[in-house]
Amino acid sequence: MSGIAIIVLLMSNCSKGKNDDPAPNPPVTITITANPTSVSLPAAGGDQTFTITTNATEWTVSAEADWLTTSKQGNSVKVSAGANSGATRNATVRCTAGTVSATVSVSQGQVTAQQHDSLTLTDIYTATGGASWTHKWTLSAPMSQWYGVKLSSDGKIEELDLSDNNLSGALPAAITELTSLKYCDLRDNNLTGAIPAGVSQMTQLEFLDLSENSFSGDVPALNNLTGIVMLDLSFNELTTLPSLNTLTQLEYLAFCNNNLSGALPDNLSALVNLTYLDASNNGFTGNIPATWSSMTKMKVFYLYSNALGGSIPNYLTSFTNLEKLALDDNNLTGNIPAALGNLPQLTELHLAQNRLTGSIPASLLDHANWQTWQNGVCPQQ
Repeated sequence: MSGIAIIVLLMSNCSKGKNDDPAPNPPVTITITANPTSVSLPAAGGDQTFTITTNATEWTVSAEADWLTTSKQGNSVKVSAGANSGATRNATVRCTAGTVSATVSVSQGQVTAQQHDSLTLTDIYTATGGASWTHKWTLSAPMSQWYGVKLSSDGKIEELDLSDNNLSGALPAAITELTSLKYCDLRDNNLTGAIPAGVSQMTQLEFLDLSENSFSGDVPALNNLTGIVMLDLSFNELTTLPSLNTLTQLEYLAFCNNNLSGALPDNLSALVNLTYLDASNNGFTGNIPATWSSMTKMKVFYLYSNALGGSIPNYLTSFTNLEKLALDDNNLTGNIPAALGNLPQLTELHLAQNRLTGSIPASLLDHANWQTWQNGVCPQQ
């Protein structure tokens, strides 16, 4: 009897152990979804968010475009971009958990011409200490109300006059993107560093005044400014000039009071419409170029306070429109051309502090302006 009980017990124990083993857990399928699956960013720059739903504990996000930035914010993703000045652009954002991923399409249209100009002016305002300007801008106001800004009929910037307005720091390269600008006056400020290299792409410029600042280094290429009439780079710390021979519409050219040196540029002879030239107070050496005889419309001719040598060019006596001639404080030699006193429009003459020799021509001594001119002709060194 007891033997039967033992067998039953053993059978009972065997059966219980087999039935109590836990069932294996089924593998977990990782899922990840994004909502929405496409977003559009403002053309002027900004951000958008989308949400992520996943059963994974860790997931990553990446953008497949360098103009787009992404950041995780809990169970959502923020995508951001700056203003888009080019064509409509598209990118894909990929969110990955394990071996699966969800994608979101991101697009951004192009800013309008007016938006582009507004953003450019905002860059200039920020870079040049707008908060300290004498006449500040209210950036939330319409661009047409900003001080010194004039718009064309199509809403683009046509004129920018910020002269004597306490601008400081480096002038940002963004200004060269104002390609509809015709009139630009930034004189008498505290701007420093180099003149932006892309100035030559501002092909509509007719008037450019950067004088009385602290710009330094080389003047960038200006060869595409073929319609410019007035260019003033005076009273800066510039060291070299580019070729200016393509600026054939120029009437007014000034680059006095800089750190320019070497020979006066021969190729200014192409500027046949020039009526005003001021290259004074620099370190120019050599002779006054013979090729400049082509500039017959000249009214004001200032080359004083350089280190120029050679003689006074005889061709100046054929500049019948000449009103003001200042060649003083150089190393000019030889005689004073006799016909200078016969120029019909001449009212101002400065030849003193050179190394001129010979007699003063009778055309000067007998001239009605001699009492005024005398101190401008004598003494010589």
